[in-house]
Amino acid sequence: MDEFAIGDTVQITGSLMTGQVGTVVYLDEPNGKYLVRVGGLSQNYFTADEIEKFG
Repeated sequence: MDEFAIGDTVQITGSLMTGQVGTVVYLDEPNGKYLVRVGGLSQNYFTADEIEKFG
C-alpha cells in the first residue's frame, strides 16, 4: 500500500463517485483500501485501482 499517502490529492475513477477529486485521509492497510474525503461531508473507501493521483 505505497501507491498513495495521507494528504495525496486523488481523482476517483471507480464506479462510485467517478470524477470527484478528494484527499486521502486514512490508509486501511488490512483491507488494502484508502479513505478519500471529498469536500467537507463526503468520504468513502477505495482500492488503489479505483483512484489516481490528481494534478
